[in-house]
Amino acid sequence: MTWLPLLVAAVLLADAARLRRRVAALRVLPTPPPRAPLRWDGALGAGALVVAEGAVLSAQTRRAALAHGRDLRRLDLIPADLPVVRALDLARAPHDPGFASVVGGGPGPADRVVVPCHLTPRAHACRGRAASLRAAGLSPGRTVARSVCTLAAVLASLPASLPTDWGAVAVVAYCAVPYVVFCGTPLSPRDLHRMALLRPVLTPWTWWRTLAEGLPLGHARRPAREKA
Repeated sequence: MTWLPLLVAAVLLADAARLRRRVAALRVLPTPPPRAPLRWDGALGAGALVVAEGAVLSAQTRRAALAHGRDLRRLDLIPADLPVVRALDLARAPHDPGFASVVGGGPGPADRVVVPCHLTPRAHACRGRAASLRAAGLSPGRTVARSVCTLAAVLASLPASLPTDWGAVAVVAYCAVPYVVFCGTPLSPRDLHRMALLRPVLTPWTWWRTLAEGLPLGHARRPAREKA
């Protein structure tokens, strides 16, 4: 069944090309400011600029965003070095609300632009992922299930191709997806090489972090501590 790994590789690369077209369509914020720290944790409103709780935006970034989004209904800002997992989620969600937004109230449509900045602190890529998926209209469970099926198809192609080595084609294609999607686009994930080269190993860990985010473990333990 040497056709199976070739079919899996073809499907993976075709989907990667589709996501690349979406990412390549993103524009960098006009008159980009110097690279500055930016942090996202939750949601907090700040006048016309709605940013994540604790977010740090430079004055130049704020001015450029407010000026560009003045005539738009909403302008969503996307950090350029978004981690691979979150960047792929964003590529799959055409209506992702972004990580900071300018609520302009103008007659123009909603738009999205990339802000050339770094995220700090460097929290785990899956922190807050479940909430972000829900905000984008995606189900965390279905998103994880889709990822499980994809990796299962890749691993199933290994024994199916024996005694040949064609199964490696599917694995290589699976690892190459982040490169195909992001290289040469406005997004430059900070963990691109690590997530690409170790993707079959690291992906199951992202499943657990995403699904465990909504588990009420902390709430279950808190009453016991209070009584003590």
